[in-house]
Amino acid sequence: MSIAVLSPAIPQLPTGNIEITAEFFESKLNFVIAEKFPEYKHLIIKRGKTEIHFWQAPTEAEARAIACQSSCYIRVENIEALFAEFKANGALFAYELTKQPWGMYEMQVNDPYGNAIRFGEQYE
Repeated sequence: MSIAVLSPAIPQLPTGNIEITAEFFESKLNFVIAEKFPEYKHLIIKRGKTEIHFWQAPTEAEARAIACQSSCYIRVENIEALFAEFKANGALFAYELTKQPWGMYEMQVNDPYGNAIRFGEQYE
């Protein structure tokens, strides 16, 4: 019997506008556009081994209503360098680097529709 092997999870988050989301992730967080499907209102972005998919909600208001309750967590190596990079790009942080009591050094950036994109590195 074969053993199942799981790959990394890929979050699927709402957006109100694929173009605005693509521009944000490219310019502020240095992701690349892997694929854009305007006819299906779908966007895939990547950076390193991280991949995030976006689906376009019927309206920007609906996207914001859903996104304010959506998030994804990305584990990082050398989070201080990533923080400096994001800061230099003008990213706005929901919270800057914080050592959390659960052993993670974290920061959070919200995308234009309110999806919480958290980055964390374990500390000792």
